Amino acid sequence: MGWRRIRDKVLPTRSEHSGDAPVPARPLHVQPLGPDSRPGDRGVDTRLTGLTRRRDALLYDIDQGLLAQQPENPWQNRIELLTDALATVEVDLAAVESRRVVHRPPVEPTPIAAITTAGNDLIRVEFSIGGEQFVFEEQADWDERGGPTVRGDLQPVAGDPSRLIPPSFDMDDRQALNDHLRDSVAVFASNLRDRSLAGEALPQSATLVDLARPCPDCGGWTDWNGRCAECALREIERQRLRTEANRLDDERRKEADERHRLAEGLPISQRRLAAVETEIRALGGDID
Repeated sequence: MGWRRIRDKVLPTRSEHSGDAPVPARPLHVQPLGPDSRPGDRGVDTRLTGLTRRRDALLYDIDQGLLAQQPENPWQNRIELLTDALATVEVDLAAVESRRVVHRPPVEPTPIAAITTAGNDLIRVEFSIGGEQFVFEEQADWDERGGPTVRGDLQPVAGDPSRLIPPSFDMDDRQALNDHLRDSVAVFASNLRDRSLAGEALPQSATLVDLARPCPDCGGWTDWNGRCAECALREIERQRLRTEANRLDDERRKEADERHRLAEGLPISQRRLAAVETEIRALGGDID
């Protein structure tokens, strides 16, 4: 059969072919590597790339170090700006600390009468001062399940604190006392509500003086709980300025530390650069 003849046919040897006959190609996995494909060359290229990047980083550090050693440099400029800002904050802080003590006139010991609290879910608080009736009520706040959520802030329903101010007060004192009493009567109403919920007795001999006692620190008035709103505002301003002063001082210190680090590290960066460039040349690399 034909397939037997093909199988039995003897392939000719090289000597049986002419000299220009093609030689069968070797498989790819046994072909020799070209001059640009040796594994060692690829390793050298990778090493050179890493060294070049290292050299660029060292050149930048050296430039920064040389700049940091100059009398005029960006770090020194920022330090001076931060110092000026810090001086301004310290002036503002000193102004708060030395703010003059005002001398507000005292109020009359007008009795607080007809103090009542009522309600179960929603509390209603009432009291009168010098014939002025004050009423505060809790407002219902319904939750997602449909039940009322109470114990929120009391809302004023009736009462005008400005009617408690004596006519002898000048305009500035009248405005200051009106602002104070508006908050102080609300603090007093909340205290009455909390006493009622806790089952405690309500005050029996309170007067307007208890809502506006002279503050020994700023000269203003304190509320029923002994807190002074003016002193609280001053403390908030004091803390804000102190926080800002600390932030500016920290930034100034960081700028000085960075300048010192770059200047002191300059010789080390120069030695490392020399070593890196020597290795680059040894690997056949070029130095710009």
